[in-house]
Amino acid sequence: MKLYKVTLKPKTSFATPLKGDTIFGHLCWMILYKFGEDELNKLLTNYKNKKPFLIVSDGFAKDYLPKPNLPMHMLNETDKKEARKKKWVSWKDLKEGNYKSAKKDKEIDFVEESYEIVKNSINYQTFTTDSERFAPYGVREITLNERDIYFLLDESQLSKDKLIEILEFFENFGYGKDVSSGKGRFEFEKENGKIKLIPQNFDLDSNTFMSLSPFVLDEDAQEIYYSTFVRFGKHGLNRVHTNAFKKPILMFDTASVIKLNEPKKFIGKAITDISAYEDTVHQGFTILVPIKDIK
Repeated sequence: MKLYKVTLKPKTSFATPLKGDTIFGHLCWMILYKFGEDELNKLLTNYKNKKPFLIVSDGFAKDYLPKPNLPMHMLNETDKKEARKKKWVSWKDLKEGNYKSAKKDKEIDFVEESYEIVKNSINYQTFTTDSERFAPYGVREITLNERDIYFLLDESQLSKDKLIEILEFFENFGYGKDVSSGKGRFEFEKENGKIKLIPQNFDLDSNTFMSLSPFVLDEDAQEIYYSTFVRFGKHGLNRVHTNAFKKPILMFDTASVIKLNEPKKFIGKAITDISAYEDTVHQGFTILVPIKDIK
């Protein structure tokens, strides 16, 4: 499998965070619309047999990765308040364990501002917010700048050229909630008019790794340092109006650190049986990047 990087350039605010498992779901819809149901089913059959055709990372600060989720003493940090602000490390510092060089958002011009927009229900008979239907509610919006997204691709199942076609299609659809009202619009960085997929050096000279997206652990690990969250997923596009909600999934979050018995490029599994639609598959795999061995 080969690792590629693409840079996403937002054109509007977003209503959904750029998380790898959510992006993967969007790309599955793009495959369905672009290449047909048979092609998607073929890819997902192998996916469920632990042969993923594609694994997608979260969106990260340009040219940086998140600081590993390790205890402060393992990161050689003493000031808890300052440590929380230093979120980003370069690939080089990550491999060398040089976490003292971690950067703050402002130091690398990282922008991510989340805020609530207050809206109100409308009476569509009178087109006013009358007293009977006055029900204000908050909608989250996220302003962000460029993000790097990583793709671990099995080109024996899905070619690089096909992935580029899928990403071009993705640009036209937008990402996340409220795309119909203009949210989640973006473009990918291009070179000579073509999406720029940059190969990454995928050196596996360590048995300690960091995850680049949420995942479900399905391996024997010597050690793991992590935080968890519950994914309350929803269907999109033509499944959004009936049985939209998926079952909740407890997942290990991005930047978890795993020590394995042998080097691997990814871990996890396909997550199934989470919806009224039996063919639903959720990305439970994550890309692993090697970091300095923990002691």
